[in-house]
Amino acid sequence: MQTTIVKIVSGGQTGADRAALDFAIEHGISHGGWCPKGRKADDGAIDLRYQLNETPSSGYAQRTEWNVRDSDGTVVFSIGPLLIGGSKKTENLARQHHKPILHLWHDQAVAFPEAELVPFIRDNDIKVLNVAGPRASEEPEIAGFVREVLQAALTSCEQCCGSETSEAQPARMEQSTLDTARLNLRPLALNDAPTVASLAGRREIADTTLSIPHPYSEQQAIDWISRHSASRSGGREMVFALVTKQDIELVGTAGLRDIDQEHGQAEMGFWVAVDWWGRGYATEAAQALLRFGFEALKLNRIYAHHMLRNPASGRVLEKIGMKREGVLRERVRKWGVFEDVAILSILRKEWPGLAERS
Repeated sequence: MQTTIVKIVSGGQTGADRAALDFAIEHGISHGGWCPKGRKADDGAIDLRYQLNETPSSGYAQRTEWNVRDSDGTVVFSIGPLLIGGSKKTENLARQHHKPILHLWHDQAVAFPEAELVPFIRDNDIKVLNVAGPRASEEPEIAGFVREVLQAALTSCEQCCGSETSEAQPARMEQSTLDTARLNLRPLALNDAPTVASLAGRREIADTTLSIPHPYSEQQAIDWISRHSASRSGGREMVFALVTKQDIELVGTAGLRDIDQEHGQAEMGFWVAVDWWGRGYATEAAQALLRFGFEALKLNRIYAHHMLRNPASGRVLEKIGMKREGVLRERVRKWGVFEDVAILSILRKEWPGLAERS
């Protein structure tokens, strides 16, 4: 598929849209698309990790049309054979704009739906593929189906194209375990899901993070951990469980995402469970991430965001040497309220650990 597709776009909604964007990120494929004003979706404001542009309208219709209009072709996924609501509108808009459209559904009598997707992309010379389909609340199984078909299509192309496709893939990176004075930072495992759901499910955690919903179910934690496990194989994102050495307790997570080797940068993120606030674990983990990013990944710049009403995170970032670059006014919307967000960064040449190595 990568021999033809250079970009995957969608509207960022839960379900089919989000699965396609996650797949693109995990496999080093460029992604984007239009989303409603305010980054509106069923689960709140769409995470900034998804590189979407906002339409002037906060409704869904405009972004649906613009994604159809600005792509070379559209594939609509569904579980059942009938398209309804926004999915049906997507199909109609594709025909109105005279754009190629393919509908794949899970229950159709086709053993390998990728066998339809690959020639659809090839025969229509599709470089920018728009992926659409129902949201997670309408068809909970849709995300898995989208990812399964896209992965099968990619594998099919790799087998056909051999080394040409392999060269296009990002470098593989193994995620190691990091040690600090009091913590082990290890890769997340699926059996961490109950603990992650319990700790991250506290309202105090979700209140100042965009990517953590509230309430937070164990299945959502499983899905989140699965996505990050897949990301590690592509080297685009590495997330660690923070485990205390003394009590062997998982007390949070931290990691680097949107790892961009070409430009030598990545974004840092972390959260520590409420019962362990005030013990310096976030600072300790963040310092370990800096060392990992600058030494192991050879990055030049590491940056982070925090809501202005969450000064505690800002203090952690300042403690590890980050400098504020500016404030993005009302950049995100959390639970219906627009929030100002600060962005901070540190360059490799500013990192105190560099002097220690000299």
